[in-house]
Amino acid sequence: MSQIKKLLAFTLFGMLLPTGNTSAHHSTAIYDSDNPIELQGRVMEWQFTNPHTFIILAVPDNGNEVTWNLEGQNTSLMYRRGFTPDSLQPGDEILVTVRPLHSGAPGGNYSNIRNPDGTSFNPRKSRN
Repeated sequence: MSQIKKLLAFTLFGMLLPTGNTSAHHSTAIYDSDNPIELQGRVMEWQFTNPHTFIILAVPDNGNEVTWNLEGQNTSLMYRRGFTPDSLQPGDEILVTVRPLHSGAPGGNYSNIRNPDGTSFNPRKSRN
């Protein structure tokens, strides 16, 4: 076999080999994963967009209302968990677990959306 054919065969073989996880994604170092908090508030906005979903949550704080910007998973993962663009509506009261920003700003990464009483939230519930 000629050198060129060997090189071509080797190159094609290398292209067909599976690769490891090469996820090009940002770090979660901005969030305090060691000290999660629970927030209860009123949904102001539910952004069901990629690359991440967002909940803009109005949280009562000593007679004031603080607006929290909460980042979640991508829409594909949220769909698999039953969420849709209509799962949350402005005015909905929810409870969420938040890994807050290290900076102290009112923001973070949310998970575990629940009803205000702590019971499981059903993202598939009817909006009728």
